[in-house]
Amino acid sequence: MKKYFLGIALCGAVMLLAACENQITDNKEIDNNETLQEITFSVMDFEQTLMQMGVSSADTRAALSGNVTHLKVALFLDDTKKYEFTQTSDDDGFGTITALVVPENYDMVVIASKVEMTIEAPTNIYPTGGKVNDTFYYYGPLTKANLEAGTVAVGLDRAVALFQFRTDAKPSEVTTFSLSLTGATLTFNAVTGLGVGSTTLTSTFDQTGRTTINCGMFVFLPSADATVTVTATAYDADSKVVKTYTFNDVPMKPAYNTQCSGNFFQIDASWSVTINDVSWPDPLTYPYDLSSL
Repeated sequence: MKKYFLGIALCGAVMLLAACENQITDNKEIDNNETLQEITFSVMDFEQTLMQMGVSSADTRAALSGNVTHLKVALFLDDTKKYEFTQTSDDDGFGTITALVVPENYDMVVIASKVEMTIEAPTNIYPTGGKVNDTFYYYGPLTKANLEAGTVAVGLDRAVALFQFRTDAKPSEVTTFSLSLTGATLTFNAVTGLGVGSTTLTSTFDQTGRTTINCGMFVFLPSADATVTVTATAYDADSKVVKTYTFNDVPMKPAYNTQCSGNFFQIDASWSVTINDVSWPDPLTYPYDLSSL
């Protein structure tokens, strides 16, 4: 469920001085003496979530960097992207962006992720490098009245679903493992909060020297209650298939993680596929291998 504006307040002196040297704008029409309004975008929910975990927010940049590394705010006017402001976790004041914009009634998209995201339109957002990672979003109106207030505080919802895979044991000859999910997508629609279309996504994980397999994939889903087909394949050092198996009708939901576990190399009644009954609100701390994402 999308969260709308959590609060709007006049921008204080400290907030107005927040650095945003990495802001980018593709508005090419500000040379006609149009009036510009200073606005500060403050992503509040990251700090609130980390506080609930008992993490000190004294160093906001360090705290945020544990959850996401890229932040973008895009403003659209009549379906045209007029502004895009970006930050990374290396920037001072990560999570707070101060910028100058022409006062209009905009549609606003905020995307925060562990990878860089491309925002072509509110309905067409995707990872620039082609791999989905943990991603949060906001979509809603940014009115002239909001701009006059000076500060907009927004909350973000998790956009992705997570598939987790774990085996009880792994034969020593297995050096590589792959997961292929059919029914998910790389493209996100911030208006609906769902993925766009569906395809087959594959990730490969190095398993050299490991005694078990623990891996996972972040994806966008085209519906609130989706089922995907998962093909898991283990390979030896010569790229020969040691074991492959396809799991049909695997349940997944946006902002939830589906866990698939058991003895993959001797599949029997002990194997299980379950979806968590509550969405995960906190940064991920489990030992799953997401290095290839």
